[in-house]
Amino acid sequence: MELIGNVKDVHGETLIGVNVVQKGTSNGTVTDLDGNFIIRVPADATLVFSYIGYEKQEKIWDGKSRMNITLKEDVTMLDDVVVIGAYGTVQKRTDMVGSAFQVNSDRIETLQVGRVDNLLEGIVPGLQVMPNSDDASSTKQRMNLRVRGKGSMSASNEPLWIVDGTRIFSGDRTNMVPGMSTSISPLSYLSADDIESITILKDATETSIYGADGANGVILVTTKGGAVGKTKVGLSLQTGIAQINQSAKFKVLNGSDYLMLAKESYLNSGRSMETFPFQDNDLNSYSSTDTDWSGIFYDTGYQTNAFLSLSGGKEGVSYYLSGGYFNSQSTVIGNTQERYSIRGNLEIEMSQKMDFSLIYAASYNTNDIFIPGNDYYKFLPIYTPYNPDGTFRLFNKSLAGLDPNGNPVWQTSRFLNSVAEREENDNRQKAAVSNVNALLEYDIVEGLTSTTQFGIDYQGLNEDRYSARTNWSGMSTTEGGIGYANRNNSTFMTWTAIERLNYNRTFGRHRVGGLLGFEASSKDIRTMGASGSGFINDKIKEVSYAVDRNGSSSRSTSRSLSYFLQGTYSYDQRYYFTVNARRDGNSGFGSDSQWGNFASAGASWNIHNEDFFQSDLVNVLKVKVSYGSNGNSRIGSQEALGLYSYGESHNYMGELGGSMSGSPNKKLSWETAYITNFGVRIKMFDRADLELEAYNKRTVNLLSNLDVSRTTGDTRSYRNSGEIINQGIEATLNVELLNNRDANWWAELNASHNRNKLIELYNGIEKVMGNYIWREGYDLNTYYIIRWAGVDPRDGAPLWYDSEGNLTRTYNDQNRVPWKSSSPLLTGGISSKFTYKNYSVRALLTYVLGGYAFSTFGRNVMSDGLNIMSENQSVNQLDRWQKPGDVALSPKPIWGTSTRSVMSSTRHIYKTTHMKFKNVALSYALPEKVVKPLGIASCNLHLIADNLFVWTPYDKKDRNSYKQSMSGYPIETSFSLGVDLSF
Repeated sequence: MELIGNVKDVHGETLIGVNVVQKGTSNGTVTDLDGNFIIRVPADATLVFSYIGYEKQEKIWDGKSRMNITLKEDVTMLDDVVVIGAYGTVQKRTDMVGSAFQVNSDRIETLQVGRVDNLLEGIVPGLQVMPNSDDASSTKQRMNLRVRGKGSMSASNEPLWIVDGTRIFSGDRTNMVPGMSTSISPLSYLSADDIESITILKDATETSIYGADGANGVILVTTKGGAVGKTKVGLSLQTGIAQINQSAKFKVLNGSDYLMLAKESYLNSGRSMETFPFQDNDLNSYSSTDTDWSGIFYDTGYQTNAFLSLSGGKEGVSYYLSGGYFNSQSTVIGNTQERYSIRGNLEIEMSQKMDFSLIYAASYNTNDIFIPGNDYYKFLPIYTPYNPDGTFRLFNKSLAGLDPNGNPVWQTSRFLNSVAEREENDNRQKAAVSNVNALLEYDIVEGLTSTTQFGIDYQGLNEDRYSARTNWSGMSTTEGGIGYANRNNSTFMTWTAIERLNYNRTFGRHRVGGLLGFEASSKDIRTMGASGSGFINDKIKEVSYAVDRNGSSSRSTSRSLSYFLQGTYSYDQRYYFTVNARRDGNSGFGSDSQWGNFASAGASWNIHNEDFFQSDLVNVLKVKVSYGSNGNSRIGSQEALGLYSYGESHNYMGELGGSMSGSPNKKLSWETAYITNFGVRIKMFDRADLELEAYNKRTVNLLSNLDVSRTTGDTRSYRNSGEIINQGIEATLNVELLNNRDANWWAELNASHNRNKLIELYNGIEKVMGNYIWREGYDLNTYYIIRWAGVDPRDGAPLWYDSEGNLTRTYNDQNRVPWKSSSPLLTGGISSKFTYKNYSVRALLTYVLGGYAFSTFGRNVMSDGLNIMSENQSVNQLDRWQKPGDVALSPKPIWGTSTRSVMSSTRHIYKTTHMKFKNVALSYALPEKVVKPLGIASCNLHLIADNLFVWTPYDKKDRNSYKQSMSGYPIETSFSLGVDLSF
């Protein structure tokens, strides 16, 4: 007879992968993603339910009714969680062969929810989350995510993002969004409140199943679902304020210090103070002005998050519905983020053998954008944003010199007042985003399930920009007010179709699993833009009303087809084996190289389950090893093609013409990464759990944009050439420090070290990339730079080292040498939670040890007099040479004179060692006797602080260090109050 049942925990959550075995036989099965199981047994059979982390339970079937089981947690094994894998596979942590790290919703519930990628910083070993740049080019900063290092020179180094089985567009190879002037991460369109878990796949046995897109790691996002039972209602509200962290703000001169340094620089240039430009006049009172521009560009930020969810179901149907609202006003005035989101997860049992699931999510996003750039720290403190009458300042007046009679000659110069641009211009993006997944599951025979899945990820973006006729962004000195309008539209459409067979059976001590399927996907990108100039006023801003109008559009399409399989086998919960294979075809590569094969194999051994292993100290002892390959195809859809450009610049004899803009390469194919992974896990005293992993990742056939002979009609062409190796060690230590009736305290430390080396370049030809060099045998992030030697105490001149290490007073590019690397020695995080009765405290710290960073801040405003007339200066400039014998930080400042000290050198490089107190949350659960009479199941109150401080060992009160130069804008410290209600 066929028995149907479901297994949950005491909280009503479904349990995946529970072993269901008829007692005394080898007849068994496991629960599926919804906690359901089907097994053929005789009436009066005794069923044994076992699940790691839960107490074993036996129950006799009456031969008639459905069997619903509730398992209780085994307090000695709570850490052994289920890890969500690729294509519907699930595995227990003790069963894992590969390297994967799962972050469940309880680990991120008190973190900032503005964007999903930033949630993972400091939590996942081997994953670095860092700003794309340290400059101030965007207030909507792109983030770089690196899983086990940087493995490509020209292709993307970003991981593949998959939400509920469907690939989503997260940006191009550098996370830029085509067609938009400001790239806003598509990951900010996801609501973190809907996330059940985030799983990061790292080694070959976990990622090779994704073939040509798995080399940079894979991030699987699983959203919440419903469960059969009483309807549950959840309501979360959170609101807070934010301020820039004053200790992390870049320090510049105030008005009096600036004038002192400017006058000194002016005198050092041999000029007379009679002609000093900044003398009071009818437009400017320089001597009495002291503008703190950070106070003009920054203010208190606000954040509000509201989230409502309903989940439940009855026999055969379960559902999850949610709606969310998120609003954030940045501390950088003029920047807001607003998100409306909805989600519906519906699961229907069509019959005893067939299930249907529909997952729908949509969000509407509005972002107001204002980018002050460097103005907030470079504007002179003796300038003001407003005229005395309150209008925006557009001109400044300064002394240009004296006429032959000794009378002052004044000049009026434009002031590019970005405060006026903030108030008068428009810059707004709107995004309508939807993600739909439909799944049909059919149980063919016991243990064998067929799944048909079709998913769509759609993003439609609109950008409206207008530069007003009343400030210099929309006017000129000759034509007056003009006005410029831009309207841009981008759409990104990705569809994925997957057909797969999943097999999972237990035969006594043997457990066999399999996966076989194919996947087809298509990504279509379309952009359209229109621009116009010349408007009658600033009320009518549409391009169609402009005097001059222009337009452009583009489209790119890439398609892929893949076949994949996986086989797993385990014996007696001791020995585990996994093999994967995938064949990928991709339209983006050359016609001779559009197909590739990837495979992996791995094994693990639970030594603690061996009969010979008897220990009261060691509870878990496990080793694992894997090897395999995967690829990187994220470079674009046209690099292998022969491209032509058409336009006026290519006209011939007055007719529209074209010229070749890209050389074809029929053999261009993806990069291939070969990954070896070795791991060991030791758990002792039922409290301390240590997992160590070591890996070697060798990437070959690098996608490289190489120089070619001009006789080809081009200067560069993409080819497969080069090799990189990443080697590293990861460690995660989880310790239960306290566990009794009233209190529980756990702490987790993770640490990662990655070593990167460039093994091979095309013909060994090294390549200089700005301040970096790609040279065989060196780290890919090696600086190629002139070494700074300080200031000559005799006369205040700058000193450098030449290529041989000798002191020189001459700056010469020929003295550049490979220096140290921006790659850190160690990265990681420390997280902890302490619970006492109804109170709990959670904290998260992140850290970086070692590594170096070139500071654009340091270079921009440490000009030693060269740009002091137009740019404020770093406080570091006050430690300057003034007289012979001075041992100073900065050279002698000379007005408008280049001593080349501002040029790139190690002077502008900082050590990046730091620790950031990212999050701390104090929570209180109201007693049941208080909330139950109100009809409330639970009520939790939260006080949350984010980015409380950043510590660096090199920081000084009167200096700028890496702490002030980490990103383009100071970090925000925020404080929030929240309440979570359930009914």
